[in-house]
Amino acid sequence: MLYYLDLLGTLAFAITGAYKAKGAKLNIAGVIFLGAITALGGGTIRDLIIGRTSLFYLKDLNYFIICVIAGILVYIIPVIFQKGYSFFRLMDSIGLAAFVIIGVSVAGNFGFIPSVFLGMLTGFGGGIIRDSIMSSDVPMSLKKGSNYALSAFLGAASFYLLMFINVQLAMAVSIIITLAMREIISKYGIINKLILKEYGRNK
Repeated sequence: MLYYLDLLGTLAFAITGAYKAKGAKLNIAGVIFLGAITALGGGTIRDLIIGRTSLFYLKDLNYFIICVIAGILVYIIPVIFQKGYSFFRLMDSIGLAAFVIIGVSVAGNFGFIPSVFLGMLTGFGGGIIRDSIMSSDVPMSLKKGSNYALSAFLGAASFYLLMFINVQLAMAVSIIITLAMREIISKYGIINKLILKEYGRNK
């Protein structure tokens, strides 16, 4: 179950990373590369910190394949992807929800604080690397007004606290909390965007 959740997170982050690269007018190699960086960067840093070798995507090429496919699709179908930014935000939220769980599950033997930290790092480490490559600005996940880090923390903490009771329950609660933080509570979330759109239509 965790393996397929990891692949889902990889796909989601590869899409969002590729989309940002496409928006910056990079060529197809750049789109695929930044998609892969976004999807694999956080897990790479996590594994290097805890000395976990070989790196997960070197043992399982499915991660690379997913990144390449996602990058190509984003590059060749720009009109569909550009029409609905909310889709990419949702993909980003799904990637975050998946990866904080994966990060905690990998580092669960290190105790609460290290595991939650490594879960958060897995969740948005790749995005930080991507944003640092694309600009010298502060990464979006760490900017004032963003609840990205808080969402990652709550998702990681809830999974850690519940995984010793029931892993499926822990996954469900963690995903719900992370998605709710990103898409309902955040002022940039899809739910708030839909409310504002409807409000503007009825004014």
